[in-house]
Amino acid sequence: MKLFRYIFLASVLFSGNVMAQEPEGSKILVNNQSILIDDNKQVVVTMDITLPGNLEVPTNNVLTITPVLKDSTGSHVEHLPTVWVYGRNRYVIHDRANDIPDDAYTIFKRANDVDQTFDYTTKINYEKWMHGADLELFSEMKGCADCKEGESSMYITSAYLERYTVKPLVVFVEPQVEEIKNRTEHGRAYLDFPVNKITIYPEYRRNPDELREIKRTIDVVKNDENVKITGIHIDGYASPEGGYRNNARLAQGRAEALKKYVMGEYEFAEEIFKVTSTPEDWAGLKKYVEENNIENKEDILSIINDVNDSNQDAQEAKMKRQFPNTYAKLYKDVYPGLRHSDYLVFYTVRAFDIEEAKRIIKERPQQLSLQEMYLVAQTYPHGSTEFKEVFDVAVRMFPSDPTANINAAAIELEQGHLNGAVRFLQKSSQDDGATLNNYGVLKLLQGDLDAAESYFKRAMEKGIEEAAFNLQEVAKKRKDFEVFGK
Repeated sequence: MKLFRYIFLASVLFSGNVMAQEPEGSKILVNNQSILIDDNKQVVVTMDITLPGNLEVPTNNVLTITPVLKDSTGSHVEHLPTVWVYGRNRYVIHDRANDIPDDAYTIFKRANDVDQTFDYTTKINYEKWMHGADLELFSEMKGCADCKEGESSMYITSAYLERYTVKPLVVFVEPQVEEIKNRTEHGRAYLDFPVNKITIYPEYRRNPDELREIKRTIDVVKNDENVKITGIHIDGYASPEGGYRNNARLAQGRAEALKKYVMGEYEFAEEIFKVTSTPEDWAGLKKYVEENNIENKEDILSIINDVNDSNQDAQEAKMKRQFPNTYAKLYKDVYPGLRHSDYLVFYTVRAFDIEEAKRIIKERPQQLSLQEMYLVAQTYPHGSTEFKEVFDVAVRMFPSDPTANINAAAIELEQGHLNGAVRFLQKSSQDDGATLNNYGVLKLLQGDLDAAESYFKRAMEKGIEEAAFNLQEVAKKRKDFEVFGK
């Protein structure tokens, strides 16, 4: 069976007078007209032509109907095979003589007073000028001595021969079931302590707001009937000024103080807590210096980069001695933010059925597994807004997961967003069959047929059925390139 690529055609009924002297109803009618290119690079012209009953062909006359394809300037004209419609006596004479015109598409006898419809299909070799050309129908009535008794032409349609648009198949991957859904909530508290103290005073300076935010984070988890808290990790940090040993005492002691505060507010078992500390937050200081335009930036960074476990005090003193103005500004504006306690609340989430998951994905999507989200997507029509939104949520919740990224890439490819697809494909499992297929789709849409073919063949070797179809799309596009060029 031939594979045809259709072009844009107005789906209307065309009509025009065959002879000026005929009444209004005597018109040749044309419908179901189309112009296309088949996979042998031939233009296929198709239409249904109707001779209405009141279009009379006298018994000794002949009516010729010739489709003509011509460009807008008239410099290129292609006459297609002619339809010969004979009156009764004229038909008998030509039938006995077996006289068949060289340009005849078909020959038949006119049955006056009866509607006669016949289908017309012919092929011609494609030439570039045919794109945008007009298809007209030229008709001529001749008498018994071939004298011309009337002629007419009418516009049928235009040949807008569009490029073949590939329709490749992307692959979505169903994620594995997440047996235990471990999740975390996290935060950073900037608690205020009196100098060198490790006791939390809830009403001291910013502490009411900071403690309220810590409790809010915990309450979000604790009060959710779908989850169970399994652990709380508190990591205390001090800033680099002063002695390292004292900073180690402050960082650990203040983290322990926060643990004690939380245990006093909630009835958590002590064994779910883990308390650690970082005596001096040099990493936070380095990040600030790298991201901001400060005086002596490169020199300050050099000092920070030379810090190790045994020279923190010496490096801090060097920075203070060599760049006192810059140090003073850092001490005032940056060091307070380096004194903080980071906390993580670990919890597990129960499994959800489909209807629950459809609600949870809108309220607390982080509680769903990738597989639960995938099943939610399957409840929506493929390509619908809801379908696409599920995979968008999935990759936002699991930005580093290869499966989330390959499915997000598939969504981007279906929408023609090639740059977005590249970003997600780069985070997918590079040797996975689905990734190979979707890379092939990307290359096909970019017009790199050789690369696309290579990817699809590799995907087929890994059992991706869609890749076989996509290889056919590559073949069709190669023929398109042969006809139209790249």
